[in-house]
Amino acid sequence: MAGLFSKQRFGFASETTIEELKNFSKNPNTVKSTSFWLNVWETWCKQKNIVNKIEENEPEKLNKLLETFYAEVKNKNGDDYEPDSLRVMIAALDRHLNEKGYKFSIIRDREFHSSKQVLEGKARQLRQSGMGKPLISSMWWLLTQFFGLRGRQEHHAMKMEDFQLCKNDEGMEFVQFTEGPTKTRQGGLQSKNRDFQPRMFSVGGERCPVAIFKQFVERRPLNMRWSSPFYLSIKRNRTLNDNIWFKTQPMGVNTISNMMKTTVAGTSLEESHKKFTNHSARKTTVSKLKKANVERSDIVKVTGHRSVQSLDDYDEADEEE
Repeated sequence: MAGLFSKQRFGFASETTIEELKNFSKNPNTVKSTSFWLNVWETWCKQKNIVNKIEENEPEKLNKLLETFYAEVKNKNGDDYEPDSLRVMIAALDRHLNEKGYKFSIIRDREFHSSKQVLEGKARQLRQSGMGKPLISSMWWLLTQFFGLRGRQEHHAMKMEDFQLCKNDEGMEFVQFTEGPTKTRQGGLQSKNRDFQPRMFSVGGERCPVAIFKQFVERRPLNMRWSSPFYLSIKRNRTLNDNIWFKTQPMGVNTISNMMKTTVAGTSLEESHKKFTNHSARKTTVSKLKKANVERSDIVKVTGHRSVQSLDDYDEADEEE
C-alpha cells in the first residue's frame, strides 16, 4: 500500500528538482544584478568590520547601517554611482532580503524611512550636479527616432556642424540634419546620402525635442557648441553653479554603443527575456513609420537604407516599450 502512495507513484518532484526549477525561473540579468549589489554591500561591510550578513540585522540597526552605506557607497574607482544605479541597488538588496525571508522591505516599510530619505537625497544631489547623462540619453533617442540614425556608427561620426537650428515661414523652430560621411558612406564619387534633409520640429512642453536640443547646446563648452564632435564626455563632480556639463573630449565609441543597454538598466525591460540594443531604437522608428502608413520609398529617405527591400528585415517593434 505504501508503494501506491509513494512520491514516485504520483510523480512528485524531488526537493532538489523544485529548487532547480525555482532558480531556472529567475531572469539571469536579475540574478547578476542582485549578486553584484550584494557584493558591493559586503565589501563595504568588510571595510567597516561589520560581520553580520545583511539579513541578520534587526530593522532598527539595519536602517542605521543603510543610512551610512547610502551616503558612502562608491564604485571601484572611488566615484559615486549614477542616480539610476542607486535605484537598481536598493531594489537588488530588497530582493535579496525578501528571498532570505526578511520580514521587512527596505523600500516600502516605515522602519526604513530615514535610510530611504538619505538615498533619495543623494540621488537628487547627484542629478543636480551631473545632469549630462540623461541629457545625452535623451538626445541619442530623439536623433535616432526623428532622423532614423544607425545606433552606433552614425552617432559616433556625427559633428555639431551636421545640425542647424532654423525657423520656417510660420516662425516654428526646427532642427535640420545634414548627413555627413559615415562608416557605410565614406564620401567620394560613390557617396550616397539621404535623399532629403529631415527635420525635428518644436512641439512645446518640457519634452519638446527642439528645447532639449537647445539645452544640449547650452551645456557644452563655449568653443564646442557648433563645431566639434556631437557627443562629448560627461563632466563628473561638477559644482551646482557650473552650467557646463560636458568635457572637451569626445565620448568613446563603446559608451555610445551601450546607450540602449544603459537606458534600460534597472527597468522592467531589463528583466524581460527580450534583447535590447541600440538597433532597437532604429527598429522602433521604422515600425512607427510603417504603422503611420508611410510609403516604404519615403521611409528609406528618412532612415538612409539603400533600398526598400532592406525594410523587410525589420520586425514590428513595440512603441509602448
